Amino acid sequence: MKLLRLIICYLIDFTKANLSIARDVLSPHPDIHPETIELETRVETPLEVLALSNLITFTPGTLALDVQPRGKLVVHVLKGGDGVASAIRERLEEPLLEITRGGKGGAGQ
Repeated sequence: MKLLRLIICYLIDFTKANLSIARDVLSPHPDIHPETIELETRVETPLEVLALSNLITFTPGTLALDVQPRGKLVVHVLKGGDGVASAIRERLEEPLLEITRGGKGGAGQ
């Protein structure tokens, strides 16, 4: 059930991101604010890092650039802002950790 919820949530976000990018590409004045952010994460295992990095990269307008020690990902986003990191944590990382670790976000919560 948790996997299905992640898939549905991801497909909704994926569709929204596609529409947003399409609108910007077709607009004479695109609303983009490229930014590179360091995202502090709680992913630990290679599988968790791989899954989160791929979910980020497969979402239009985002790209996981680097994995750094102590659970940091360097991510490039086309539409930066204060809420980007928290949106990634809430919409991708938390559901992923529920699946890989069980429970609400796994151990440490």
